Amino acid sequence: MTYIVLDLEWNQPVSYQSRTYREVGDKLIFEMIQIGAVRLGPDLTPAEAISIPIAPTHYLRIHPRIRRMTGLDSEKLAGAPHFREALEQFTAWCGEDYTLLTWGCDDISVLYQNIEFFKCEDIPLAPLCDIQKLFSEVHNMKDRSGLKTAMELTGIVPAETMAFHNALYDAWYTALVFKTLPDPSAVLNYPQKPRKLIHDRKNAREKTQGETFDTVREALESDTAIHPVCPRCGRVLVLDGEYIKQSADKYIAVAKCKNHGRILIRLRFRIDDDGKKILTRTTAPATGANVAYVHTKQLQMRERQARYLEEHGALPDPDEELLNAEVSSMPFD
Repeated sequence: MTYIVLDLEWNQPVSYQSRTYREVGDKLIFEMIQIGAVRLGPDLTPAEAISIPIAPTHYLRIHPRIRRMTGLDSEKLAGAPHFREALEQFTAWCGEDYTLLTWGCDDISVLYQNIEFFKCEDIPLAPLCDIQKLFSEVHNMKDRSGLKTAMELTGIVPAETMAFHNALYDAWYTALVFKTLPDPSAVLNYPQKPRKLIHDRKNAREKTQGETFDTVREALESDTAIHPVCPRCGRVLVLDGEYIKQSADKYIAVAKCKNHGRILIRLRFRIDDDGKKILTRTTAPATGANVAYVHTKQLQMRERQARYLEEHGALPDPDEELLNAEVSSMPFD
């Protein structure tokens, strides 16, 4: 049996109000645009590699963030095989008696949603196992490690000619990380199953339509951010402390409603074609754990900012961070 490390890239709708998304978004949230894979030799060294571009058939316009991250655009994908042909090419290259390995569960969930949507269940695939979960347990990490973090931890230096967010290169880097594990065969103890990707979450929450701003700082100082409303009664709320940054595109805070108690406020940013910052706000009743988490993170953030200012003289530019963000927000059921 051989190991094949698999990585995927996919496109997403530019607008969730688009006709295409309204028609197929409940069955196809992300459309695959690249398969990258590396076959490992007996000593687990990368031996062969394949990269298959995929021409989208539904989300034809490549999302600006995806285009920036992957370098793939409509012109580069023109003439590429459609999903079924690409999957057939990949499975033919894999051969027989192999196991697929991926970094985390995102890829398998997107892969199988595409397989189901394009009716490719007749194309057999080997089982998939999760390197990321094994790596995190071997290194006693509370949370799952990102690929870049795993490379830093194991001393693997990325090549200047192999940028991240290319399916082939990410598969290659994942293979190098896999080889560092003390018992790589233990990955077989971490089989994966695809998780259902959902079109919409139906719960008691208030969500604004996206508002456009020139900068992240301008958005954080706007009425939308500073004066959220209770999702139950519509009362304008006062924030309990400042927003904390969970990632370059996500901010979180709590507020208090006189009638309904603590409310959790989430801000989400994305960038449009013109480089503008689009802010979406979501509010929902907060749990005690939510409140404790936010208050703890607020204290930690102030300490980190003070140290950073002392060392660098200025805080990082949030717009630059958003532009280079590794956004991974999967709408799992």
